Amino acid sequence: METYVTMDRTDKNSTDTSVRVLVVEDNPDDRDLLLRQLRKSGMDSHVKFISNGQEALEFLTHPRAVSQTEELIAIFLDLKLPSLSGLELLRRLRVHDELQDIPVIVMTSSNDPNDLEECRRLKVTNYVSKPVTFTSFSKAVADVFHLPRLGSSTEPVEEI
Repeated sequence: METYVTMDRTDKNSTDTSVRVLVVEDNPDDRDLLLRQLRKSGMDSHVKFISNGQEALEFLTHPRAVSQTEELIAIFLDLKLPSLSGLELLRRLRVHDELQDIPVIVMTSSNDPNDLEECRRLKVTNYVSKPVTFTSFSKAVADVFHLPRLGSSTEPVEEI
């Protein structure tokens, strides 16, 4: 299941379909939490939600998607996804020159040191451990969008 949110506050009649934030997450609670934080940060325009790795790969690498992803500024990625894991998705994306520099924030319940090492190797921007809290999402969103952090910074997010 995928949801597409366009809430361009400057022009309610805008036909701009570009995607600026891609969320690849199958957990509805984590998706809702991230969307709330993106709204609070004013970054909820042009968000695309995809719930499995294979659909995300097809979306990001399909020729017609290039125009939709030209302004992509961040990917929030769960590692434990159906059909194609987050790590495998990341490996496949990193071979595409046009996708290599997009910041990726990994959200996962994995404590496997190999996952963390692989995230480092694949140049992940930030790593948020689950269960995800509003504070950890706030920090990750603020770091990516260079915004002042919202809420208190009592829970560390492991930066890569």
